[in-house]
Amino acid sequence: MDIKSSNSPAMAFILDYLKANGDRPYGELRAAAETAGFSIYPIMYGRAKALLGMITDDGRVRRKRLRDEAAAQQQPSTQHLDGGGGGEGLHQRTLRSARASLSETSAAQLSVFLERFKEVEADRARYRAALLQVERLLRQALEATE
Repeated sequence: MDIKSSNSPAMAFILDYLKANGDRPYGELRAAAETAGFSIYPIMYGRAKALLGMITDDGRVRRKRLRDEAAAQQQPSTQHLDGGGGGEGLHQRTLRSARASLSETSAAQLSVFLERFKEVEADRARYRAALLQVERLLRQALEATE
């Protein structure tokens, strides 16, 4: 397979840059491309690295396995992914658990909000009483000077 199978000058620039400088971070490559007058995107960077063999199938498999393990830890079900029982699939179970945690979180947030609102209301009442007392004292002082 010809590495420069793309007609894109930006892709050719990425391939040449990575060949000349090795595996470099995307930010560095993007800055060099902008200096050269090209607009590049992360997908182009990843594709160029794959074409040059800088991304191996082993790395892809390892990342997929890590994602699968993380998903398994979040979903402690021993059923098959197709839902095993009850006709409920993984998607429905995930949505249901997300809704439950969202409602729990929302209830907790609402409770914290209400508690803070009560505190603010109490502060407001105290400040209002103090201001009314100051107003009364000022009126008395003005009446005394007249």
